[in-house]
Amino acid sequence: MNAIVEVDERGTIQLPSAMLAVLKPRTRYVLELQGETLLLHPVTEPPFWQSATPQERAEAVRHWAVRERPATPPLPEFALRRDHMYD
Repeated sequence: MNAIVEVDERGTIQLPSAMLAVLKPRTRYVLELQGETLLLHPVTEPPFWQSATPQERAEAVRHWAVRERPATPPLPEFALRRDHMYD
């Protein structure tokens, strides 16, 4: 089945309802980019958080926490004042 779809400014792709009838709801897909072609492949293994042991999840969080973060400008002093926090 071929269909023409459009990507909006937020990156959302709306699929035609006829195509959605073929796809199962809540199915996760891997998006692969080959040149200008997008391919969707169903994910066959469960996500990491479902299959990992508590120790593996804890190690993943530790690894994430020590990753180097991109340099960002510091917040100005006035932005940290209570009266400016919700502006």
